[in-house]
Amino acid sequence: MKLGGFVASMLVVFLVGTFIIVPNIAKASETSTIKIFTDPSTVQANEIDQEFSININISNVDDLYAWQTGITFDPAVLECTGFYEGEFLRKGGETWFVKHYMDKNNTLGIVYYRGCCLLGPVAGVSGSGQLAYATFRSLGKGISDFHLTDIILQNSKLEELAFEIVENFTVQIDGINYSIGILSNLTGTMGAAEPLQSGTFDLSFNRQDKKISFDEYSQKDWFCRVTVPKELLKCTAPSGWSIRVDEAPAPYTMTESDAYTTLNFMHVKGAHTVEVIGTGVVEGNPCDLNNDGNVDVCDLFKVAKAYGSHGPDIPNPGDPSSENWNAMADLNKDVWVNIEDIFMVARDFGKKPSTIF
Repeated sequence: MKLGGFVASMLVVFLVGTFIIVPNIAKASETSTIKIFTDPSTVQANEIDQEFSININISNVDDLYAWQTGITFDPAVLECTGFYEGEFLRKGGETWFVKHYMDKNNTLGIVYYRGCCLLGPVAGVSGSGQLAYATFRSLGKGISDFHLTDIILQNSKLEELAFEIVENFTVQIDGINYSIGILSNLTGTMGAAEPLQSGTFDLSFNRQDKKISFDEYSQKDWFCRVTVPKELLKCTAPSGWSIRVDEAPAPYTMTESDAYTTLNFMHVKGAHTVEVIGTGVVEGNPCDLNNDGNVDVCDLFKVAKAYGSHGPDIPNPGDPSSENWNAMADLNKDVWVNIEDIFMVARDFGKKPSTIF
């Protein structure tokens, strides 16, 4: 791409709807060494009004002249209080940092993309460092992952750079956090009519269906590598996994370690719904009545408190349930809380969740 003068360069960087040029996706997934990620990738708020700061980092880049990225978060847990330029690009000289006209939406959990570039005929910056950082305040207790959107990288020749985004998706079951890794090359576009042109969205885990689901938008052909902890989801055989893109089966390759399974697949650009389905899934222990990941004295107390009570469905018609009735304490589902339920909690005392098929 040849342009005359600095003003034209700025227009290309920030105003024109130019797409990233990414090599063949199979090649990109093997050869791209540029990584973009948030640090930390996840925060856990244990109280209201906690303050957090996260970095948006880049590693192994050569001749970076301009970048663009946005970020999403869980609005039930956090609100964004600021998004700022980092120190990395300033190593090359004076910079220009601009934000999207929509700024951010704390109701939806979106910080719309920002852009930053060097000024003048200077070389880009190489190495690793902080592109930007964002600050947050907790609105409630819980976990929030961070996901990057609309990423574009350009060098001093106005050539687009291939990259990989490193993200995590946290699943919390019975007080235990399971981290699913996602590596992709989702690419953005500048001057879009609507914001959020790329990224992973609406990530969810369905324990009953043994399924990880998410939506993704990409402006170019896309590859994805999903790393799943076996304690959360696994298969009895390597061929047992099912990956579906828009409900159609997608081919994949798989590698695994003792603790994780990694699945690689790809598809064409556009907006898609992805499902990763296994055959074995973590099963919560019904004796963990308070869902904190442990069967302990707290659960024993809950059953003891309901000891002797019965539910509304006992054989005697019209007999109301006991005032201290607790359906969760009726572990064997016989509509009575008695020594059998106490025994079940005592037997599993100290146990953690397990994976079942």
